[in-house]
Amino acid sequence: MKFILSWILLISSFLNAQTATQIIINAKHLIEQKKYDSAFNLLNHFDPKNGNIEAVLLKEEIVLNYFVSSMMHQLFALKDLSKNEKIEDFRGKEGTYSMHMFEVDQILDSLLKIYPNNCKLNKGLGDFYYEVHLKYGDRWLKTNKELFKLIEENYSQSINNNCANFLDYYVMGYIKTTQEKYKEAIPYFTKSIQLNNNYTSAQYNLAYCFLYLDERDSALIYAKQALEKYEDVSYKSDAARMVAQIYTELNDDKNAIVFYEKANFIDINNYDNLKPLLNIYLKTNHHNSSQITSLFFNLDAGNPTIYNDLEEIFWNHKKENELILFYKEKLNENKNEPKVFGNLNFYLAKLHMEKDKKLSKHYFETAKDSFAKIFKPTHEIFKIIKDGLSELNK
Repeated sequence: MKFILSWILLISSFLNAQTATQIIINAKHLIEQKKYDSAFNLLNHFDPKNGNIEAVLLKEEIVLNYFVSSMMHQLFALKDLSKNEKIEDFRGKEGTYSMHMFEVDQILDSLLKIYPNNCKLNKGLGDFYYEVHLKYGDRWLKTNKELFKLIEENYSQSINNNCANFLDYYVMGYIKTTQEKYKEAIPYFTKSIQLNNNYTSAQYNLAYCFLYLDERDSALIYAKQALEKYEDVSYKSDAARMVAQIYTELNDDKNAIVFYEKANFIDINNYDNLKPLLNIYLKTNHHNSSQITSLFFNLDAGNPTIYNDLEEIFWNHKKENELILFYKEKLNENKNEPKVFGNLNFYLAKLHMEKDKKLSKHYFETAKDSFAKIFKPTHEIFKIIKDGLSELNK
C-alpha cells in the first residue's frame, strides 16, 4: 500500500510538471500572438498564489513589457492586440482594459525567502527595479538611491550565479556612471559588449567613461563604434558629436570639424550641433562661419539664450567686432519684429558699453522702446536696461 501511494504521488508530480511546462509554452505562444491579457490570465489561473517561479517570471515579463498603463508598477492594465496593432498605440490613451494587481517586488521577495539560491529571482527583481527607476525615478515608493542599491544587490547575485545577460551588466555600468564611478563602470560595459556587440548604448557609455577618465584614444574607439551602429537620429548625432569632442580635446581641429559637420548632417540645424560647429568654425576661421552664425541665430532669434551663446563664442575667439557687424546687418531685417529687434539692440548696447558709451545708450533706449510694444512695464528687462543706462552715466 505504501509503495502504491508513493507511486501515485510520483505520477502526480510528473503530471503537474508536464502541465506547468505546457502552460508556460501556451502562454509564450499567446505572447507571440500579442494576446497579452490572455497570456497573463492563463498563467494566473494556473498559478493564482504566485508559487511557480517560471510562471511568476513570465507574468513579470508581460506586465513590464506589455502594459497599457500602470499605477506605480503595482497595478497593470493589459490588452489583447490584433496582429497589426502595437502596444505603444494604446499607451496614454483612454480605453477599456483588464486591470491586474501584480506587486512584482513583494512576490519575488517572498519566493526568494523560499528559494534563496535561485538567481533567476534576483535577476527578476533587478529587472523590475530598473524599469521602475526608468519610469518613475524618485516619484516611486522608494528613492532612486534605494532603487540603485536594490538593483546592484540583485544583479550582483544574478552575475555571481551566472544568470545575468548583457543588459544586466549594462545596467550595473549605468548605475556606476550615475554615481560618477567611471573606472568601476568600465568592466561592466565591456562585459555587456562581449555578450552583445550590437547593444550600442554600452559602447556609447563606455566611450563616455573613457573620455571622463581622459583616456581619449580608448574613448574614440567606442564612440566611433556607437556612431556606426546607432540608427536613431538623435543618438547617432550625439555619438558623432562625442567623436568630434574627443578630436577637439586631442587638438585635432580638422577631424573635429569633420565629425561636428557629420553630427549636423545627421540631425540638421539642431541647437546642440550648430553651437559647437560655430565655435570650431570661428576658432579655425572657417569660410562657412557666417552661414552657421546665421543658422544658429535663426534657430530662435527672439531667445536671449541665442544671444548669450553668440556673445560667449565670439568673445572667446576675440571676434566681438564681427558679431557687432552681424547684429547690425540683422537690424534692418527685423524692424517689424519687436522681440528680435529689441534683443538685437539690447545686445549691441552691451557690446558697445566699453567701446562707445553714447552709441550704447542709443541701443539701450531703442531696445526699451521695442520691448515696450510686447512686454509689461514690470518685465525684468526694463530694470536691466535701466541699470545699464545708470552704469553708462557714471
